Amino acid sequence: MSTAIDDAGDRRGKRVMWTYIVCGLSIFTLMLLVGILLRGSQAAWFALDAGVFYSLLSLHGVGMLTALTISGLGTLWYLVNRETPLNEGVAYVAFSLFVGGVAAVIVSVVVGHYGALWTMLYPLPFVGTYWPSWATGAWLIGTLLVMVGFTIWCAQILGALVVRFGGLNGMLGIDYVLRNRAFVQSGKEPPAPEMFAAAITAIDGFIAATAGLLVGIALLVHWLDPTVALDPLWAKNLTYMFGHTFANLTMYMAVAGIYVGLPLCTKRSYHTSVQLTVAWWATLTFVIIAYFHHLYMDFAQAQSVQYIGEIASYLAAIPVVVVTVYGGVLLVHRSGMRWTLGSMFLFAGMIGWVVGGFAAVLDATIPVNVDLHNTLWVPGHFHTYLLEGVVLFTLGWVFVNLEARSGGQTSALVRWLVGVGMFGGGALFLLSFYLAGAAGVPRRYAVEPAPGPFFANIATIGALVLLAGFILAASEALRLARLKPAHVPL
Repeated sequence: MSTAIDDAGDRRGKRVMWTYIVCGLSIFTLMLLVGILLRGSQAAWFALDAGVFYSLLSLHGVGMLTALTISGLGTLWYLVNRETPLNEGVAYVAFSLFVGGVAAVIVSVVVGHYGALWTMLYPLPFVGTYWPSWATGAWLIGTLLVMVGFTIWCAQILGALVVRFGGLNGMLGIDYVLRNRAFVQSGKEPPAPEMFAAAITAIDGFIAATAGLLVGIALLVHWLDPTVALDPLWAKNLTYMFGHTFANLTMYMAVAGIYVGLPLCTKRSYHTSVQLTVAWWATLTFVIIAYFHHLYMDFAQAQSVQYIGEIASYLAAIPVVVVTVYGGVLLVHRSGMRWTLGSMFLFAGMIGWVVGGFAAVLDATIPVNVDLHNTLWVPGHFHTYLLEGVVLFTLGWVFVNLEARSGGQTSALVRWLVGVGMFGGGALFLLSFYLAGAAGVPRRYAVEPAPGPFFANIATIGALVLLAGFILAASEALRLARLKPAHVPL
């Protein structure tokens, strides 16, 4: 554990962290309700106008990703701040841009009824729309604000880590791996595991945000002057390079909770190893190019990049998942760990990560993708690693902090009820996506063909059970937060 900052600095870091996490989980809760509304409509529990459905679907997609990103960035900011002091003001500037972007997107959807989804693929937001032009502009401005905030966050973290570890070599552990004997003899220590999560998020995030800003500004220019034409394939590549990377990085942000939180639960250490370091190098490389698997159906795309997309999708899924999850399981094995909500969420999140990752790799396999492309299998896999991965890692980190601070315990009954709600309800919700996708039910349909409504019924029931578990977990978090501090915070 680094002692680079004093108690006052740690309190400032905690303040930033909780600001981000509380905001992110609040947006997540709202988006969860929107998602239940959408599935209930597909199940014919009630009727939503098609225009309203696609507007809410647009809000749900971009809102959920932004919510989980804000939470993950808060956690990573705090962990980096423990290693090297960061400027609190810069963190709040980025946060303000996130909030401003979310507000603009909500206005574009709720008031303007924008409905071209988060991908905003050119020329879709500008042609044959049922919403006014200003709604498209508000959506573009909102997403650009989020991208600028993300860029500022990445730049701050990247700069701090480069200074702290004496350059990219130190930050990425290059000397530690390639000159290991000399490195160890010098008495130096490699970056802690959570610092790799921060570094890769900052590097790949900066690259992805640059792509997003480039296409976002181009779309904004076209909105202001429709005579400025864009190349659709160029726009799609940049959009997915940003969007796919942005979505995947939410997992790598949240996984830092495994590296710090799980050792606190097991009373064991999670050390940096050569294998872990090399695994993060692979992630740094493959995550940024795996997005090509979204463009398999674009026949105008160079065939070579389609193979790159499939290979990168496989290789991106293996290194950190295998090393991190395997290491996490070894930490828990015979550790005598006490099962609390914090440890329970962290451990279950690893399972969700593996299941969602396996389903994603399966979909990224070209012969399989031919059948699963644009079916409900696709939201099945990313709902899995987001809902039963990122969300659980985030909640695990929250409860590890609250439990350490208060010394409070959650009763076995509450743990079981939360588990049944969030894991049981979540499994029922997710299974319906996979089964419907395997049956060929298309995604993004307000009214689904059979057997879509049948599976939507199951999904809605599962989502309501999950919501009940989440509400109970939130109530327990508030109870622990109100307890008098009994231990030194993390």
